[in-house]
Amino acid sequence: MGDAGHPIADLNDSLLGWASQTELELSQQLSDCTIVADLHLASDELERIERLYGIFLSRQLAAGASLAPLLLISPALTLTTLVDRAFKLVDAPRFAQEYAAGLGIDADIDLAALLPQLLEKFGFEDLDVDPVELLCLHAGIIRNDVPGLLEALDFERPLPELVQLSQAKMPEVAQRIARGVEALRAFAIAHPDSWFDRDRSSLPPLPAALAEALAAELRERPIGTEDRDSVVGVANREMRPRILFDTQRNKVCLRLPEQRVPRHADGSFGEVNWRVSMEGTTKVYRTANPWHTASGYADTLDVSIDHPVREVTVQDLSNGITWTVPVLGEDAALVFSARGANMSDKASLHYATMLVVAPSDAVVSDVVHGRELEPSSTFGVQWEGWTVRSFDLSHASSLAVTQAGETPRMERVRSVDTRQRVRFIAPEPFEFLKSASGLAVHNASLVAEFPPTPSGQEEVWQLSISSYGGVGHAGEEIAAPEELAIPAEGGAFAVFDPELYDAPWVGEYLVRLRGPRNESFRHEFAIVEGLRASIAMQGVSKHLRIPTAGGLSETTLTVKSGEKPFDVSPRQIEVSTDQPSAQCVISTEEGDQLPLRCTPSRLVFELPTVSEPAMWRARRLQLDPSDIAMDAMLRVRAGGTMKDAKVTVRNHHGSPLKTTRLQSDDHITYFAPLAALAGQSAKLPTGRVDLEWTDPTGARISVAIADVAARPQPEVRLEQATLFADAEAVWVWPSTAPWEPARAFSLDDGQVQLPDNYIDAGDLLVQPFAMDPFMTLIAPVSPSAHAQRIEQEGYFLSADPKLQELAAFLAGEQEHAPSDPAIMPVLWDMVTTGVAVGESARGVREVFSAHPSAALSGLSASLVPAHLQPGRVVESGLVRARFGLADDLTPHRVPWIGTLELLGSLAEGQSSRALLQQLRALAGENLITALQTARDTTLDSACIDKSTVAIAGMDAAQQEALLEMFFSRSKIVPGLLMDDATRLLAVFETFNHREALSGLLSDEGLIKSSVTLLRTLRSANKQLYAMARVRFDKLDGVDTEASENLWALAPVVSMVLALVARMQAHGMITSNKTLDAATPGWAAMADIVPDLVTGDLIAADAVVVALSNASEE
Repeated sequence: MGDAGHPIADLNDSLLGWASQTELELSQQLSDCTIVADLHLASDELERIERLYGIFLSRQLAAGASLAPLLLISPALTLTTLVDRAFKLVDAPRFAQEYAAGLGIDADIDLAALLPQLLEKFGFEDLDVDPVELLCLHAGIIRNDVPGLLEALDFERPLPELVQLSQAKMPEVAQRIARGVEALRAFAIAHPDSWFDRDRSSLPPLPAALAEALAAELRERPIGTEDRDSVVGVANREMRPRILFDTQRNKVCLRLPEQRVPRHADGSFGEVNWRVSMEGTTKVYRTANPWHTASGYADTLDVSIDHPVREVTVQDLSNGITWTVPVLGEDAALVFSARGANMSDKASLHYATMLVVAPSDAVVSDVVHGRELEPSSTFGVQWEGWTVRSFDLSHASSLAVTQAGETPRMERVRSVDTRQRVRFIAPEPFEFLKSASGLAVHNASLVAEFPPTPSGQEEVWQLSISSYGGVGHAGEEIAAPEELAIPAEGGAFAVFDPELYDAPWVGEYLVRLRGPRNESFRHEFAIVEGLRASIAMQGVSKHLRIPTAGGLSETTLTVKSGEKPFDVSPRQIEVSTDQPSAQCVISTEEGDQLPLRCTPSRLVFELPTVSEPAMWRARRLQLDPSDIAMDAMLRVRAGGTMKDAKVTVRNHHGSPLKTTRLQSDDHITYFAPLAALAGQSAKLPTGRVDLEWTDPTGARISVAIADVAARPQPEVRLEQATLFADAEAVWVWPSTAPWEPARAFSLDDGQVQLPDNYIDAGDLLVQPFAMDPFMTLIAPVSPSAHAQRIEQEGYFLSADPKLQELAAFLAGEQEHAPSDPAIMPVLWDMVTTGVAVGESARGVREVFSAHPSAALSGLSASLVPAHLQPGRVVESGLVRARFGLADDLTPHRVPWIGTLELLGSLAEGQSSRALLQQLRALAGENLITALQTARDTTLDSACIDKSTVAIAGMDAAQQEALLEMFFSRSKIVPGLLMDDATRLLAVFETFNHREALSGLLSDEGLIKSSVTLLRTLRSANKQLYAMARVRFDKLDGVDTEASENLWALAPVVSMVLALVARMQAHGMITSNKTLDAATPGWAAMADIVPDLVTGDLIAADAVVVALSNASEE
């Protein structure tokens, strides 16, 4: 007992504030709950509460407090953790010991005396059942009953006893949970291949932890599975995009998942088409079947995220799915496992080693123990001012990432508990061998490493092994499930016990470890026990296939067995020069067989040409001297370090004409600008491009990656349905459907029959290319200037009637452009890439004017880069339109576009409370102030003044030092649109582009137009006129007539134009010829300083909306 009999013995405990606040929040929520599980806390949040509460209790006990009073003074925390432990019940008679062990305390708990007091505190009925059973009823359904419940529903068997007890004692609760479970089952039956990735928010709600357990069970073992406790289940695939950390390249990446690959009408596989949007910039990516396989699922693709963003929008156009993937949260940091898995959204961490990606001055600490964590290693990442730090959390209890100048907030602190996770440790695989399903091949067992048990006692786990049946399929069970006795201190076990059989383990397997709380950990693994393999390559490189005249260097693989014999067929595997790989089959006397594919390492390179974008190739290229894109970059990968790597242009005698060294940032990819070879290859009649380097063995390798010789452009023609070309293959685009991805056709003796949908489908754009049997070549997004046009009548027919209508419009067979909001991004692509010109372009712009909200929303989903989008809004006249929200009332995820939509809805008189909350989240508190006061407070600080102009006169080093001091932090962590720092940074972009702005302001007459428009403002609204003059008045003492200072007027001009445009949008003034004349120059300014223009548009719109609403009232 503490001082004066108070239960708290240590009032200085760092967790006391957290415990008090959490107790208060849980108490308030429990008062509205029917059962404790109605708190709807996710399992990792419950783990966090248990971990921190357990540490708090243990400290108080160590300081002399008594346990019973402690538990009663925090009844909500106690009851919540008791019910969470009941949800994970293992052994009812030992429940009190399990609960204490989970908290990490050594104490006896009188549950029978404690529980009635806790229930009474929150008005829960003390039912006439055993205390442990009562806690289980408050959990809804315990985790160990989930398999039995699903089997009972699948096969009409009796329900688990505790479920029956719930039906008897809490019938309404039982019925509510039953409805939720049945709805989830029905959803999984209705969408068997995709239910896990679909939005399930419309289903009847279930307690969060129970919903997680049901979803995890059904994902591994679908509806209709028997013996769920022991069955391994089906193999899963990556179904949704996710953020990961590439530990080899030290890059934060977005992984595009293994989506189903569409098939063409002739049965051949196509590609999955993606659109990835980061802060409004949308790029197109394509994925296909993994190289040399036909699995039906596309290979994953990791897209580097080159700067900090809050979220990424991903569209799978082939399968019609859109995801929004969170990246940075409130703490502006990312947390990854040692293998790069993203743990940033987890409240509880289970790994002993974690990677933290954060600004270099951010502090990483263990708040529970009040100490800063020291990283074991630190590396730079691709984000300026950020690092990745590795931390050993073996002795940590929490992890918090705090930005410079801030103090840790407990709601952002993650708990650490390494007792929660089993680790699978695989031996080093064979680099050049894969199983038939694409699994890495090992010659020794997989090891399962168990941490100390959560109960502090020996625990029994269950090992099940099945054959690997492929994605979405269950394999055959290999043997009866085996029980593993795990000591309290943990331990390591060989999954494929080499002592178990006289025959070697040979096969592809799916392993499952099931814990006493229905934990399930699984791993895919291919093994040939005792396998010995050696590889020999012909030519100068003994460890890497390199280009030769016939393809790649010939390779031989020799496979031998270890102590346990197996057969190999063929005994010696030859990979000929024209083949990318070869196969063999491992078999045993017992009948086990495992086909293996040998794919030796190969040199790959990107040598961009003027007719196709950079793509990885392995085969030597045949190029015309003018083919090489001299403004691009040569990239090379040799599977490891390349010492003293060089690229050389040689003439037909082999004499070097120009040599440049390759560089590397990660010792994986080596690069050199092709401009360094400029002038030599272009005037080379015949010759070659050579690479040379020293490999890890010390051997000096030299290889030609391209033969250069003058050659005529391949002739392309179409006769009836047959395409003729002097090429190995062609990419074909239908010009009336530029959104349609290119189709690749390989030619047989210079010809190929085109599918019916390409005949009489309008003009075709055809681009010959060289095939590469050693790589998967993805077609370019759009044809190059060297693509040849084949003229045809008609237009491309599409399954989507909206796109077919657009194809007819582009072919000139329909007068008006379609206006459906779904095709607005495509319309923007058309007018900005030059596909729609003349009358077509005017028709598209008329659609934009008639549907401004849809046009604005579609712009950010188009391929127009984010920094050019504000200029297109100005140029198209949309800047003078009034916007609003779509029917679902959801603002666009690009902040400046969403803000304009919300402001338009506010002007239309929609409910303001919800709109203001959304505006605050998108643009910040300064915007709310502008709406309330009709004044932009950021103008006083976000401006150019005499001292700023003076910086322009300093030398470059002084300028850089001053600006870095003021703005380094703003560049590291992106702020909200109307934050003071964001606005100031946007204004100061004029300083960085002062030469371009000075030229623009002197040539386009923007200053003269702004003076005229200022007079318009003065006569129309004195308050807006005063707002427009704020930045001009700040330039007092600056000679703005001097040519070198003209750039300083850009913020003034931007605000004047924004105010006049938004006044016109909201009907405060009529159309203005001066604004019309200034529009081209304003659009050019937006291309130079887009953030300044969008910020001013939002500020102007907010003030104009505030004044308009006030006048109406």
